[in-house]
Amino acid sequence: MLLITEALLLILAALGQDHRAAAGARKIYTLDMAPNSVDDQYDGCEEKIADLVKTKYLKMEMCKSTEFNKTWHDGQNKAKNPEDNLKQIHSVAIYVYTNNNSVVYRDFNNAVRSEKQKYKDETFSWYSLHFLLTNATKILKKTQTKCYSTYRGTTVEFANDVVNKEIRFGSFTSSSFDQAVASGFGPRSCFEIETCEGVSVIKYSKYPDQKEVLIPPYEKFKVTDVKKKGQKGAWCDTVFILKSTGTVSYLNCGVDAKLVQDRARL
Repeated sequence: MLLITEALLLILAALGQDHRAAAGARKIYTLDMAPNSVDDQYDGCEEKIADLVKTKYLKMEMCKSTEFNKTWHDGQNKAKNPEDNLKQIHSVAIYVYTNNNSVVYRDFNNAVRSEKQKYKDETFSWYSLHFLLTNATKILKKTQTKCYSTYRGTTVEFANDVVNKEIRFGSFTSSSFDQAVASGFGPRSCFEIETCEGVSVIKYSKYPDQKEVLIPPYEKFKVTDVKKKGQKGAWCDTVFILKSTGTVSYLNCGVDAKLVQDRARL
């Protein structure tokens, strides 16, 4: 169900772009470095931001959004008991993110793809969920040390002149260990991904049968090949082959830096 929702989301806002168009219009989008992504890794400020989430952001954001408040409480009741050095709040965050019965997932991903400036201005609506998912991903990565081969299907058409180009998805991106699962959710543009930052969230997802690997917005990839329908190995209209090339975060500790600047003005 989550991958179905993500395929629909890509029609509206794939990789930070507005995909609203007249019915029937054929749109082709670009794969790029997602320059407007909220890509904070919180390297060097995790403890400080964790305290802000606990004392400020989570309560504030739940008060501002009835839907987030409802979905968070649902997650508190249904999330799995944490393992792998996660805390219960991390398990709740993953459950909330994978809850297809709520619009939180849609609104959150759209914001992460495009609201870099709001994040810097401290008007972003998702500081708590963004931090908790990022922190959970990094904690899980300490025990899931190997790179994964995963698959992703979409209903969106991307320009295919991207071989040797470096790209990012620019949001928390769902992929699957199972090619059959991925291909069922979008035959237009698909991805074979070597991710070295993505982590399995099967134990914590609301939908474990999706065999989900969650890729963070700050991981970057090189497009090593593009296969078209009819070519050997093409299981969609177009298959983009991606190889991880590390990470980049243009907003690292952005909230912390903003707080330091504000205090300096006092």
